Amino acid sequence: MKNLKFYAILSLFLTVTLTVSAQLIVYDDGSVSIKRDSSSMGAMLSIGKSSYNNYQDYMFGLISQTDGTAIKPYNIGVRGKAQVVNRTVNIGVQGLAYGTSSRNYGVLGGLSGSTSAYGAGVFGTTVNHLGFNMTGRYAAYFDGATYVNGTVTATSMVSPADMRLNENVVSLNERGETNTLDNLLAMNVIEYNLKSKIGDEMPDGVKQEETEELREAYEYLKKEDMEMSSRRHFGIDAEGLQEVYPDLVLEGQDGYLAVNYVELVPVLIRAIQELKEELDAFKANDAERRVPSVTGVSAAKGTGNVLYQNTPNPFKEQTVIRFALTDDVQDASVSIFDLTGKTIKKMPISSGMNSVSVGGYELGEGMFLYSLIVNGQVIDTKRIVISK
Repeated sequence: MKNLKFYAILSLFLTVTLTVSAQLIVYDDGSVSIKRDSSSMGAMLSIGKSSYNNYQDYMFGLISQTDGTAIKPYNIGVRGKAQVVNRTVNIGVQGLAYGTSSRNYGVLGGLSGSTSAYGAGVFGTTVNHLGFNMTGRYAAYFDGATYVNGTVTATSMVSPADMRLNENVVSLNERGETNTLDNLLAMNVIEYNLKSKIGDEMPDGVKQEETEELREAYEYLKKEDMEMSSRRHFGIDAEGLQEVYPDLVLEGQDGYLAVNYVELVPVLIRAIQELKEELDAFKANDAERRVPSVTGVSAAKGTGNVLYQNTPNPFKEQTVIRFALTDDVQDASVSIFDLTGKTIKKMPISSGMNSVSVGGYELGEGMFLYSLIVNGQVIDTKRIVISK
């Protein structure tokens, strides 16, 4: 009897104390509020005095908010820290959304308030600090190496390119080097399949904590991995690229090489510029070398002398260049030039001939020009291509 009276008095004391101080309130629906003076606003546990009137139609497991009147360098609504030495996985905060609705978010981060206030809805860093001086407003901001195992989809992708951010700038156009095109032609372009990264069974460390959610997540990742490994990909051999442009090849923390394809684009542009420079030089020396422009238009129409396209074209081993000459031809030749206008091969011909043969070994790989020249006058010019 004495025990019952003691517990009754103790229960009454706690109820009065908690009610008066409003530090801890338990409502009829089982929800709990800490340091609040109103209902739990749809949360099983709510911490903090700020109202959540905008969330009347929401159901929260936990609402936690710092006191808006507190003046502190940092205000953190929820902080999670996992630090156990003998565990396989430590997770500071885990979010898992499991349902059949149209939208499920494991972790939802947002950024509101004044548009002049900088920040990010989600901020990730490899450095253990909170005082990162961020400029701008972002849905997500990552300070450090970021790895994505899967496909990244973006409506636009940009890289910082403002000259104010750079130093030790050297223009490839002003360096006078003309080997960019040769370097690109030396690259080994490959087609390949990615090796599978996921085995047929769950890892041992995961098996110990195996749940239905983990099994479903593992099967989903396995399906994604199979689709990725079955797809054919195209790229550049990283080791070959490293020999000519070592700064475009990076070694990841996993020890594998990766190619910076974004910064390879300026190299491609420079190669096009070099090719344009070669074509301009060829045109400038056109009159001096007596090599016509690459338009392929005849310079002496109506003479009866005709140059035909070589067959086959492109070719590898041998091709035939056909032509037709009038009987009054005294001096004629078929000459082959490179794209700079340099004469590679000159073959004298006569009115009794109608073709000449050219072997691929005589010229090498690439594109060349060949002209029919009669009595010192260029009749026509055409392109000839030798493949590997």
